[in-house]
Amino acid sequence: MEVSSETGYFHQYAKKFRRTLTTQEVDQFAALTTDRERFAYVNELKWRVVNELPLEQSSPAKGKCLEKALKHKCEGDRALGDGEWAVALKCYNRAYLLLPEENALEKALLLDNRSQVLLQLTKLDQSLADIDRAIGYGYPPDQLATLWERKARIFQTKKDFKSAVECYDKTIHYLQQYPTGLPPEQLAQKLDDLKKLTDTVYYQYKNVQKYLEPPKGTRPFQPHLDGAVLYDSSETEGRFAKAKAALRPNQLILREKPHAAALLQEYSGTHCSDCFERIEVLYCCPHCVDVVFCSERCERNGCEGYHRYECGFLGTLWASGATIVSLLALRIITQKPCAYFEEIRHELPELSASMTDKLPDDDYRKIFNLVTHSEKRTPEDNLVWTLMATMLNTVLRMANYSAAGEENNFLGYLLLHNLQVVNYNAHDVSEVQRKHANELALSVAVGAALYPLLALFNHSCDPGIVRYFTGTTVHVRTIKNIAAGALIAENYGPLYTRMARSERRQSLATNYKFECGCEACAGDWPTCANMNHAMIRFRCTGPDACHRPVLYDLHSSSQGVRCGACGHVVDVGERIRMLREANMIGRFNEANHLYQVGMYEQALAKYAAIMLIMDEVLVPPYRDYHMCQQGMRRCCLDMGSCYVSYPASEK
Repeated sequence: MEVSSETGYFHQYAKKFRRTLTTQEVDQFAALTTDRERFAYVNELKWRVVNELPLEQSSPAKGKCLEKALKHKCEGDRALGDGEWAVALKCYNRAYLLLPEENALEKALLLDNRSQVLLQLTKLDQSLADIDRAIGYGYPPDQLATLWERKARIFQTKKDFKSAVECYDKTIHYLQQYPTGLPPEQLAQKLDDLKKLTDTVYYQYKNVQKYLEPPKGTRPFQPHLDGAVLYDSSETEGRFAKAKAALRPNQLILREKPHAAALLQEYSGTHCSDCFERIEVLYCCPHCVDVVFCSERCERNGCEGYHRYECGFLGTLWASGATIVSLLALRIITQKPCAYFEEIRHELPELSASMTDKLPDDDYRKIFNLVTHSEKRTPEDNLVWTLMATMLNTVLRMANYSAAGEENNFLGYLLLHNLQVVNYNAHDVSEVQRKHANELALSVAVGAALYPLLALFNHSCDPGIVRYFTGTTVHVRTIKNIAAGALIAENYGPLYTRMARSERRQSLATNYKFECGCEACAGDWPTCANMNHAMIRFRCTGPDACHRPVLYDLHSSSQGVRCGACGHVVDVGERIRMLREANMIGRFNEANHLYQVGMYEQALAKYAAIMLIMDEVLVPPYRDYHMCQQGMRRCCLDMGSCYVSYPASEK
């Protein structure tokens, strides 16, 4: 992948920069052997065309607009009055995004209305959060009793009677401090009713207190790496994952959070910038409209972390044509303070696998030694990538990322290094999208992320695993038998079932700088469309555990076929009987039905059982095995993040 598209201004900037270089300077750059040298060299020369780089931070609150926000709020109020909760929520979300930070009262009133909608949608925790924010923004004191009473009733519904009592007490306090304009008799009656209700809830609290479990906090994420997965290395393969013990189909072998992740521009308004979940209740940056968040936690992570250095620059980076590779390379830096990188600076040249394997995924040293293939790049390619690193480094300088606020060649070198690491090791983060329920789904990339453990899985055109995502979390399951000691391979793009070997190898050589020698390529396996379904590849049953393929033509009347490797005669008739008695077609149909009704785990188990039987009798490639793997892939994808554009239940 490239660092920029041709449609943005960076492409023209790079061409103009290239034209300023003399032949001698180009030769000098080509002779450089390290990324440190390349960055320092280009950074000294970039000033020749600095005026051609329209890189600037947008003014504070660019995109915020009180007038537009109030218009959306009016539309939301109308929908709220008509009971169109989903429509009202969308309007209030949009209004909240557009409201300038200085309009605190308008924000407070808006959040009050949104909390009412969320209550109607039974999103109790989100409704409580909006009430607290409304209070924090300075909700009018003479109307606070309404908010505290709503909070009390929500806590009562949640059976948090202690909090409900506290909120009812607050309600009574504000009613007494700020009479609401009710006639004295009605106010007295309301206060009396609230006191009685408070006593009732307090009585409930005292009676059930000893039976109540303590409130459960948010369960922390637990990464998972199956004990049967072992990381090894060789001169030809580099670092790679292999099976320490035999793996069966449908084993969850890895669950991992990314080291860093970045959204594509087209999903920056619909997905959380921090966790990639679809936005239901919108939170946002107070200064820009370029990012949105799904929760207070994600908003805090973003705005107190990486986004404070990217705020105001995302728009100009998108306009530059910077691809997700460039944005992710920048995010790897901005998510940590500058002092962090200075602290580990001296360790980077001496890192070893035995040391980095013990580090958590969010440690930069964990990903530093992933392959870059910088030695395989042409000088012209290196020049463009280095120039992009200088532009990203300028963003860091303008955002006052480092204490000195100056150009930092060390950070620039890291950015250049990151660009190459991301290009060869990052993964698209996908979401399954459908227009309507029960329609065929499309797996769509919404962003990209770097997973330190997943990045070490090598490629095969006949992969043994499938990956799927919930937000930014990646889950990896096996989709075939993997023998102890064998490579655990994923797929970098082209599958043997869909693309001929010559095309696959060309694609991999261009994009990943290697010639594929997987079993499918070595054996030049046919694509699914070109498979001869009349030719069966039975597994040899010889006493020496040969297990080599024994070819048998279904049109043949022979009951025995001799193995060309060991000479054993395979009883084909008995093998065919085994397949018939296993009722493969019936089981496959059952698995398909389970998938269609949304019972994905059960469908996975069925597909896996079929594959185990087939594996005893047959040797890939063959169509039925591929169909089961496709069934497993569908199930896994639907267990991850899914989105239906027009759900039947939506009003």
